Amino acid sequence: MSPLSLPAAARPTPAAYFFTHVLGVTLILACLAWWANASGLDLAIGRALFSPALDDFPLHTNRWLELVGHRMVLALPIGIGLGAVAVAAASYRIPAWRPLRGPALAIALTCLVGQLLVNQLKHYTTLPRPYDLDTLGGYTPYPTSWWTWDRTKAGGALPSGHAGAGYSMLALYFAGWAAGRPNWRWGGLAVGILAGVGFSVVRILQGAHFLSQTLWSAALMWLLAALFFWPVLRGRSAGGPSPVATVQLSSTPGSHSENAGT
Repeated sequence: MSPLSLPAAARPTPAAYFFTHVLGVTLILACLAWWANASGLDLAIGRALFSPALDDFPLHTNRWLELVGHRMVLALPIGIGLGAVAVAAASYRIPAWRPLRGPALAIALTCLVGQLLVNQLKHYTTLPRPYDLDTLGGYTPYPTSWWTWDRTKAGGALPSGHAGAGYSMLALYFAGWAAGRPNWRWGGLAVGILAGVGFSVVRILQGAHFLSQTLWSAALMWLLAALFFWPVLRGRSAGGPSPVATVQLSSTPGSHSENAGT
């Protein structure tokens, strides 16, 4: 039998975790999103990318961006979320996978709930897509408020679903933390940022989203990941086992067993 031991994750105090990860980072991203809109940066980027000669954004219907950056992107969080659900379900039959249950469920919740929430919020926010704005080749005037209870008046663009799909990978940062692996943690953060920024850039180039709309997605997905991983990271009571403690990989059939009291 060859044991694979995963180091225990450092346990943040509830106050420290709340003020840094749940509240702090979320507020920073939300403030950046608000500033991008209020400062006029959104419209400045939109005007720079818009072609008056074409009366459209040149990359609006680019075949490759449409395929990779639009249609295929949403499969990422759904696929990872369903895969995480499968791991969590399998952990009830495979004792060696039991320590993975908490992180897997948190990843699944971040990915799946995140996409559901983003899609619902779109029906109640009024900010339009750049190519729908009347000053950028569209037909919609700039709204005077951001929120509406009338779904027929929704802009269908805030927050960005595709940016959210990329930023859902920020859950990997928390998964690495839960595993007590700094390389996984910071590697996961890099993956989440690169995926989110990459998908955001594609949609901005297509005139499908303003910068602020993608930053609101980053704030939302980070908040969800921080909340869903909170019980996982705090799951070890004093003297108790880590959520990702010791995984034993056995080559002997039938030798898997759960330790009593875990």
